Amino acid sequence: MQPQDGRAETEASLVEAVEAWLPTPDPHAKAMILSFLRQAAASGLDPIAVLRDGLWTWFGPRVSRALLTPSRGAAPTAPGVMEFEPLKTPRRPTMWPQRPKRIPGELFASWLWRTAVAAGVPPCEFAGEELGRAIDDIDRDVAPTTLRRLALLSGQSFAHLAGGTLSTTIKGVEDTPASVAESVLLQDGRFLLVRRGHDRQGRELPVLQYCPKCLETDPRPYFRRVWRFSPMAVCIKHGCRLHDRCWNCAAAIEPIEQRAIDVQPRCATCGVMLSEAKHINSMLFRPRQRALSALLFYLGAQISADERGIHLDALSSRFRGVAKSSVAVREQCLATLRPSNMEIWFGTATHIEHAASLRMLAEGIAYGSLAKIGRRRELIAGTAAR
Repeated sequence: MQPQDGRAETEASLVEAVEAWLPTPDPHAKAMILSFLRQAAASGLDPIAVLRDGLWTWFGPRVSRALLTPSRGAAPTAPGVMEFEPLKTPRRPTMWPQRPKRIPGELFASWLWRTAVAAGVPPCEFAGEELGRAIDDIDRDVAPTTLRRLALLSGQSFAHLAGGTLSTTIKGVEDTPASVAESVLLQDGRFLLVRRGHDRQGRELPVLQYCPKCLETDPRPYFRRVWRFSPMAVCIKHGCRLHDRCWNCAAAIEPIEQRAIDVQPRCATCGVMLSEAKHINSMLFRPRQRALSALLFYLGAQISADERGIHLDALSSRFRGVAKSSVAVREQCLATLRPSNMEIWFGTATHIEHAASLRMLAEGIAYGSLAKIGRRRELIAGTAAR
């Protein structure tokens, strides 16, 4: 899914390029450069490379005065004197040779890990070089300027790359249904998984879960952003319990700390492949996890921000005692989500239509089916009015 504000983001970056390359008050020259860059970007080319190659021919003397004068041959020299001519600076690439795009729903740290592997560099070294400093939780703390630079180097929009972060200040695109619910949970601030211990900012340490079957069967294995949230304990696709630590050494999962250059994620501590973890059957809990995911999506898509507090407060009370517990404890917590106790889990809806929809979602009806029911209700109401 393409980012909704991708065009605006591209236009802003092109305007910045014009100002950086030709800081002139001449509006005609700026307009011509901007037009050329738009054409290059629309053709899938690197607009900055096109600008570098075309400066000499596009704008004539105005640009030539801003550039170094090319050599026109060496001047005569005295006998026995060696002639020197400065070499042109090699043209540096403006984009990485290997540029994996962030997969919709992918966590930012996961994309950075895959990019390092594609470049043939240990992820821990790649992150250190590209981020410039040690960061305890890359997904929460990556700076907007760093993110913008990485977006340019990887040939994707800032908003799409930002969609993989867990920042509450950077606006990213919501590219999957799950990301709509994730945004609601993230803005609330009470549902990120944490473990005992503190980072350099005094926050509790992050937790990343994973589904071994997803990592085993993905054409390109990656970590989902939704795996960072406490309400998620079961993989809806495979019906297995998620893992929240290495199956072999019980270390925390930190893909960007890996030294191995392998397309299959490995434990950064002991090196085992995470996809080799035991498949723990959770088919009994999968319907409850699916219902909770649908409820969260409905919360983000249909209930206004000022009404969500009631529902999030109730949901937080269900997970308050288990957010720092093992995934097995949170899995058991899911079993108590029933249509009969919706008010305990999700609070009392302020509108009767929301209450009915939430109850149906808790019973297990798919959100798509619920949307069809809503459209049929609207048709019936419209027919009755006529």
